[in-house]
Amino acid sequence: MQRFCRMLAAAALVVAAGVSVLGCGGKEAASPHDVLRVPDDRTATNWIAKAFRKQGLEVEGNREVAIGGGVVLVADVAAQNEVWGVAWLTPEEVDSLSKKLPSPPPSGALWVISGSGQDSAQRVLVLLGKSFDYDPDPRGKGVVRSMEESEARVIRDVTDFVVRAKAGEIE
Repeated sequence: MQRFCRMLAAAALVVAAGVSVLGCGGKEAASPHDVLRVPDDRTATNWIAKAFRKQGLEVEGNREVAIGGGVVLVADVAAQNEVWGVAWLTPEEVDSLSKKLPSPPPSGALWVISGSGQDSAQRVLVLLGKSFDYDPDPRGKGVVRSMEESEARVIRDVTDFVVRAKAGEIE
């Protein structure tokens, strides 16, 4: 009889577990901590300037570069006495410039835009802020990118651009 009672209790546990799993239908609610943010302009330009300085370059801000069709792209950070700059585009700027910019390169490639007219020697690396979003509160689940990881990625991309530009590989 004890054996039968233990078997019955075990069966009840299995049924209860199955019912509780079935009762949890639908997707788990997203954590309020799983909200990615785009780095603000000031933070991003500081990261970009940091990368330039690590390469021994002095920087200036807000260099306007004509890119054709009457469009002027603003390099938020540029190397003094050089033709290289970086434009950090917020999602709003991307929306306003979407039809005015040349098509971006394949995924993973640096997006470098050449100037036109008097600015034809200028080269501007375009960084889309959305590509460097981060999780300000990493307590959530899923892919979590810290602000430090986003900073490292920006510095890596800018450094790659500057090194290649110095070597004459950016045209």
